[in-house]
Amino acid sequence: MLEKLNLSGELDESFAAFVLKTMPLPVMIVNKEVKVWAINEAAQQLLCISSGGAYLRKCGDVLKCVNATRGSEGCGELPICSRCVLRKSVLEAFEGRVVSRNKGHFHTLVNGEVIRLTLLVTASPIICENIQMVIVLAEDISLITQLQGLIPICSVCHHIRDDKGEWMALEKYLMLHAEAELTHDFCPICCEKMREKHALSKK
Repeated sequence: MLEKLNLSGELDESFAAFVLKTMPLPVMIVNKEVKVWAINEAAQQLLCISSGGAYLRKCGDVLKCVNATRGSEGCGELPICSRCVLRKSVLEAFEGRVVSRNKGHFHTLVNGEVIRLTLLVTASPIICENIQMVIVLAEDISLITQLQGLIPICSVCHHIRDDKGEWMALEKYLMLHAEAELTHDFCPICCEKMREKHALSKK
């Protein structure tokens, strides 16, 4: 059984509390009202909030979601909130289902600016101190999804222009802006052209 994380930052004797506190992924423990009961250090860093500041606040308020500021009751009160991946994942977990890596886009307020945050949300039902809760993992993949949108590419050399105005080879751009590693291969058309060229060179 998972023990409660001490919200003052002190660890309980529980090994489970230690694991949750030090896990490198952002983790929240959420109650049936979709309010944060505990939050680990990685989540505090991602959301720029202390454990005490997050305690018993709705997830959207902790996330600083722009929709949470529009309704009189805060997070979860607007029609658009019914489509919120974080909220839906928590509610599904309370129905006994495990939700794995649901991708959601959130517009959050950071220093007065609206920032688009992309999260993979995993939620699973747990029992904490004899109370039904949900553990939520929120993986920030905002950097990985930065490749979405229009990217200028040269019609001749096929170099890419980045957001700083610098032109670079496509391979270098992908290495800097994506989590993929490149490997070289030959497509069927180029293979056929190489075979034809090789056959002609033998004549």
